[in-house]
Amino acid sequence: EGVVSSQLVVSDISWEDEGGYSCRARDGNEGRIEKNKATIAVQAKPVNVGKESGSGNVSQTLELSCQFEGKPLPIVSWLLHGKVITEDPEKYEITEDNISDKTVNSLLKILNLEHKDNGTYLCHGKNAHNSDTAIVDAFVFDSPAVQVDHIVAVSSTKLFINWTVTSWNLPVTGYILSFREGDTNAWKYHMVSQINAGSTSYLMANLSANTPYTIKMAAKNDHGTGEFNTYHASVNTLDFDPIFIPEVSIKGITKNSISVGWNDPPEKFKEHIHFYRASKDDGEHVTEVLHTLPYPLHLWGELKSASSYKFTVSACNEYSGECSPPSEVMPGKTYDGLSGPPADVVMSCRSDNISDFHWVDVKWQDPQNPNGNIEFYNIELTGRARYYDDKRKMKVINVDSQTKTEDSNSIMTRFDFLEANTNYSVRVCAVTGSKECGAWRAATCSMPVMPPAGLAQAFTWYSVEKDEKNIFKLSIPRLSERNGEICCIKVIVVRLSSGQSAKDLPSQTEIPITNYAAAHSAEGSGAYVAEIITTVYMGREIEIGDGKSIGAIGVARCSACLPYGRDKRFTDPEPEGANKVEDGF
Repeated sequence: EGVVSSQLVVSDISWEDEGGYSCRARDGNEGRIEKNKATIAVQAKPVNVGKESGSGNVSQTLELSCQFEGKPLPIVSWLLHGKVITEDPEKYEITEDNISDKTVNSLLKILNLEHKDNGTYLCHGKNAHNSDTAIVDAFVFDSPAVQVDHIVAVSSTKLFINWTVTSWNLPVTGYILSFREGDTNAWKYHMVSQINAGSTSYLMANLSANTPYTIKMAAKNDHGTGEFNTYHASVNTLDFDPIFIPEVSIKGITKNSISVGWNDPPEKFKEHIHFYRASKDDGEHVTEVLHTLPYPLHLWGELKSASSYKFTVSACNEYSGECSPPSEVMPGKTYDGLSGPPADVVMSCRSDNISDFHWVDVKWQDPQNPNGNIEFYNIELTGRARYYDDKRKMKVINVDSQTKTEDSNSIMTRFDFLEANTNYSVRVCAVTGSKECGAWRAATCSMPVMPPAGLAQAFTWYSVEKDEKNIFKLSIPRLSERNGEICCIKVIVVRLSSGQSAKDLPSQTEIPITNYAAAHSAEGSGAYVAEIITTVYMGREIEIGDGKSIGAIGVARCSACLPYGRDKRFTDPEPEGANKVEDGF
């Protein structure tokens, strides 16, 4: 009781949090103030906060430095190639500057610089908590050193020279090339302006045939000119020029590739020919490839079908990068490929209502991408129909397919003796010299519907007496809807004039259809609609002439089933009372 405690927590502590802290307590506003003091001492693992690389010329001095923060104050050491560097009055001087109680800077001075001093140094800082390392580079400058690695004779006047150069951290600005010819002791300078400062190889030209040459070489940079390096042996130019012009031939052809082959070079040329440059000319672009395979055959793939190309081959030397003159041009043409689809394929389903004849006209245009010479066209026709048969069962049938061939000059054909109420499909392909059908292109059409077949023989009727009246009884047959949906059956009564017989009547399409009253009031013959019935009456008998119309209900969904409706090809004006169906004599 009367005891108060307080705790201060410092998070994410940093160097600025270090120092003395006071805790004050007072008993009321006027009471005495009591104080307690506490100190925070911040410690941390070493962290590299600075470094500097150094450079210097051979025999001179360079300095490297690094700086660490940490507490306790880090101990700094320097390492090269994994070994700790110790002070040596002839080689190394190490000094340290304690900038503060938590920061130390270390300086490494390297004396009497040598090539082996060039490299990467590690500056290592360590204390009780951990360690950290800085990577510092020392660049030793000197004149470049050339090593001539390889000299090869490539012709009677040229030598190929390859070398490596150590530039000692300064870019090479040029080369000096000297040579001795034959047994002479006098060195001659070659044309140094021809050697690119960034190169490590050179084709030395304008030499004498079958002559030994001794070569030496030096390089320059901003520090100076290095020592000459002399190749260990003299090298003879050739006593001939290995110029080889291959004899090219076509070895194989497909619709999209051509194989080009050539003969081997003479035996003494073989070691001087390392690859071939093969070219292909399609009339618009020339394509070149380097053929490095050991056999003298190159396959040109992904070519266009039925296309002409020109091919050449040149023999080349890998050292000089030079090639002999190309071979004679060898022409080649790929075989015909598969044609693209014919263009603008159109088909039309046609019918003649009078002759009940149905046919299909098919037209097309030449393919946009024939990929060869079109030899002929293949045309395939298929059909499919869906309908109710005479037993009112749904049937789906495929009609027999038909195939035709038309020559390359034709762009149309025709299929005859087809069926009504059928969906027809046609597809057309072009056949090239490949003897295979190319891509197909299709079209569709629907053949119009027609009246059921055999109607003249399908209906029967006879006369009976009913309620002291003479009437007809008409047997309605079961009809298949193969030729199209049957919307209704119209029963039309034709009244003959006195002395007229059925054979005297005109074609049924020419008989005007009126109503009952008009047909009986007019002089001569007349016709009227006695019944309009739906397909539910098929297979039953109906009475005609009893004065009752039994089936004119529910047929309005077809315009042709209106009392005076006709096929569009045969249309009569509708008289007054056209919507009236009357049954009677």
